[in-house]
Amino acid sequence: MLTATYVLLTLSIEQKKERHFIARLLQQVRNMARKPQEVDPVYLQSQLDELARFAEARHQRKVEACLMPAVRNATGEAGPLLADLESLSRLGRTMLAAVRKCLRRAMRRSAVHSTFLCRTIDMYCQNLLQRLDKEERELLPLAQRVIRSEEWFEIGSMFLTQDEANDGAGRQRPAPARPGYRGEQPRLMPAG
Repeated sequence: MLTATYVLLTLSIEQKKERHFIARLLQQVRNMARKPQEVDPVYLQSQLDELARFAEARHQRKVEACLMPAVRNATGEAGPLLADLESLSRLGRTMLAAVRKCLRRAMRRSAVHSTFLCRTIDMYCQNLLQRLDKEERELLPLAQRVIRSEEWFEIGSMFLTQDEANDGAGRQRPAPARPGYRGEQPRLMPAG
């Protein structure tokens, strides 16, 4: 059970970091939406790229590639939950593509595009929060209940291998400072 605790704790810590980053980004986006002419698409792109690297990569590597297949193999009752999570993931990827398209348009400094950009980023973040909530409330407790200890060991080994690979790939660069912005910028802390 020690390995199961490691896996669940790792996911919990990463989810907490992701929620914190999303909350800070949402606050900044909502503040910017009040003054669309002052939206800085370059800054938003850097923040969105950082969020996507963390949120999507974590989800794909750890939840979709490791945890979900183990839950699927352990019980038939997981079908609807896993289908919901997969649907949220597909929707999130579609929304992320839409946000990136809006970013390109907002680079032209149109207040209309900037307002739409802020709304689209907000919707993407809400999708991520919904996915995190479903993982936390439903997937993790189900996984804890149905996955056997040998499988937890295999999942834990995959997590460690992925974490080592990420550490070897180098640390993430901090986001560029936003000229004239006095608020706190969300930054992800490297895992470890």
